[in-house]
Amino acid sequence: MDGKQKTGISDKLKLCFLLAYFLILTVERVISLTSVFTGDFSVYDALDWYMTALTLFAVFGAYVYIITRCELFVKNYSAENISSIVSPKNFGRLSIAAGVLLLGGMVHTNGTIAGVQFASYGMILVSMAIHTAQQVRASGGGLKKWLSFAYIVAFSMAIPVVYHSAIEFSWLFIPLECVVSAGMVVLFTIMLKGFYEGGGEYGFSVVPFIVMVIGDAAVIYLRWNEEINFFVLIFASLAAVLWIAGRLFKAKTDK
Repeated sequence: MDGKQKTGISDKLKLCFLLAYFLILTVERVISLTSVFTGDFSVYDALDWYMTALTLFAVFGAYVYIITRCELFVKNYSAENISSIVSPKNFGRLSIAAGVLLLGGMVHTNGTIAGVQFASYGMILVSMAIHTAQQVRASGGGLKKWLSFAYIVAFSMAIPVVYHSAIEFSWLFIPLECVVSAGMVVLFTIMLKGFYEGGGEYGFSVVPFIVMVIGDAAVIYLRWNEEINFFVLIFASLAAVLWIAGRLFKAKTDK
């Protein structure tokens, strides 16, 4: 099997795994929305309706964007059409759609199936891993590329899921976690787009890192006495270590 054949297989595999993310998370979100709209409306509060509205927007918005902006539907699958579908530009567009859908995946609506959500996120990670291996094979720079991959993954796992809370300062905590969650999803989307379009490398920008540190710290601190979010704490810490390592490596190689 020559290099072109290997590249073609890698392109198709990373596309299939990325599309599997859309399929799995969409099914889970539709099941959750069905549970919401068949439930008891009288027990829903403003946060429930915010999460429901965001999920509806996320599902419809992602697919409107895919249909209008992404190249997936062609009349004949010629070599030229396949190249367009698996181009970095198209993966960048699919990354935007993935981020829009993820907005609805980061809220704990009624009927949420956490295991299915994690399975869908795993599809993105596999697609990213294939892309990283592919780019390392094509142009080298393995350490920086795998550091970029690991940092983006850790950052994505450090995005807090929006939950109800009964803490004393819930009036502050709930709007804060909504803003931090949505804001980090937007930043992750930008990072993911750059990752696919930039040959698997990421510049370890300061802004997303600062937002993660401040946002996650505030969310974890305010809810500390009710429940310590160890998942976010662990991955935010890991992301911080990887960011520092990436910055040091970048400074060394840029000399």
